[in-house]
Amino acid sequence: MHFLKQAPAAPLASLVLGYWFIQDLKGAHEGRPIQTAPSPTAVLTLNFGRPCTSDFAAGGPRASLLGIQSHHRDWRSGEGCAFVMVMLTPAGLARLFPASGPSTGDDLLELGAVLGDGASRRLVEDLSAAWEPHWVAARLDAWLLERLVTTKPLPETERLARAWDVLRRTSRVDAAARAVNVSTRQLERWFQAHLGHSPRQLSALERLHHSLLAAQTGQGDPHEGFSDQAHRIRMWRRHLGLTPGRFARTPRSMMADYFNPRQEGSAAALAHFL
Repeated sequence: MHFLKQAPAAPLASLVLGYWFIQDLKGAHEGRPIQTAPSPTAVLTLNFGRPCTSDFAAGGPRASLLGIQSHHRDWRSGEGCAFVMVMLTPAGLARLFPASGPSTGDDLLELGAVLGDGASRRLVEDLSAAWEPHWVAARLDAWLLERLVTTKPLPETERLARAWDVLRRTSRVDAAARAVNVSTRQLERWFQAHLGHSPRQLSALERLHHSLLAAQTGQGDPHEGFSDQAHRIRMWRRHLGLTPGRFARTPRSMMADYFNPRQEGSAAALAHFL
């Protein structure tokens, strides 16, 4: 398999974590499951070849929007698979695909249901014609920047992004609500409408995300944010389907090795694969 990461244009940095290119044209990974871990990110996936299969009812559409997931997911590659994943922050999901939370939270939506079938098809065809990752990234930059112009932001979008920043730092829903001058109930309605999960659920996914990343890279404290080891084990078992001990005994996948590198500063955004 071949992997490549490209950074988005600077104006998109708060909305898009990056463009991840994956190719398995010869089917080298066929038959081996690819597991993605839950994290507070969403994924716009655009396939240039044969889509991966998945455990979702929608299977593997040519273009899809995967909302924020609270459980690990299984995917399977095969000969001819080639795709790019646009990794979206919660602010990016809310701004670029507003009010999509109820449809995408813990689910996958065909992009045609959001853009219309014609617009979705044209986007994939345009990217497929570019083919080379740096040209695909440039066209994705242009498309996303245009979407920022053509998609009118809702009044709460910017406040939701600020609340999420506070929630990440403090893990306190009341502090996040006070920071944007709304009630905790109103903040919960915003999160459910745009992200598909409550603030408390997103905070738990953030904590789990950092625990997994610390275990994968050896950087940071995998116990941070948990009341005790039993709490950590329960959270891992509930959301990842395995305990920290079992994870430590399991060989890391090639995806995790590539996308979760042992590099200072990489931790904040890249843990996604088991």
